[in-house]
Amino acid sequence: MRIKKYVLFVILVVICFISNITISSAHEIVNYNKIHMTVDEYNTLLNLGFTENQIYHMDEETYLNNKNLDAKLVSQMQKYYKTVTPVYGNSYTVEITKEEYDSVSTKKTSIRGTVDTTYKTVVSSIAQNGNKYRYNVSVAWKIMPSTRSFDIIGIGFDDDVYINGLVNFSYTYANSAGQYTTSGLYYNKKNTSTGGSAVYKLPEGNIKALSSSLYYDVSKDTNSTITLLTICGDYSHAQSNVPQSNVSDYGIGISGISLGPLLGAYYDAIPCAMHYANVNW
Repeated sequence: MRIKKYVLFVILVVICFISNITISSAHEIVNYNKIHMTVDEYNTLLNLGFTENQIYHMDEETYLNNKNLDAKLVSQMQKYYKTVTPVYGNSYTVEITKEEYDSVSTKKTSIRGTVDTTYKTVVSSIAQNGNKYRYNVSVAWKIMPSTRSFDIIGIGFDDDVYINGLVNFSYTYANSAGQYTTSGLYYNKKNTSTGGSAVYKLPEGNIKALSSSLYYDVSKDTNSTITLLTICGDYSHAQSNVPQSNVSDYGIGISGISLGPLLGAYYDAIPCAMHYANVNW
């Protein structure tokens, strides 16, 4: 048992080094907001589907609400995307490999024939949370987008479940001095029979980092046994300025974010992070 705990601690040392989380002792981890958490609490947050980046920027309320839950990560998927805005023609987004994503410098470079090329990654997860399940999606930008309007993040489903509780949303960004700010401000939020989502305004100015996340719990909506859960974590980035009055014209479901006629022309389209988990619920 002592050897297993030592191995776990060594693994956490590596994770925390990569994600800048501070280890103050063999039994305590400190994140950006000076929250002291135990190794077991940190492991619980990972099992709930929170990424290292989410935990690093986690606020105290989120930490307190999640640190003692009975959690088990059952499915997780990460996808990588590149968006190209040419001088002439429409912008387009394609899925790329992790190797291509990792090879890209975080510094913006000018590519002949393009106005802008940005990169982002989407992580979607399903976790068991006691007698409920937790759906989580997070998005992190590697190269900041030039257009800063209203973006949409969401998770859709089509199983016999319903959202039990709040749809939790937040975004975090760093200014040019490397100081991080986390906000839960949104301009539209949806809690429907097929998913949950939020619309937020991207921060202006010279920002060095940007990420957003959304999660909620679901409970069964049937007396039958559920053996498969399927979700779709999705994100839509506005490639031109969106009128605030239009930001609710979209839906969220198992196919991801569906844009209405008032928003369809403003956003990119990416394949959602769809995946499933075998369960006995």
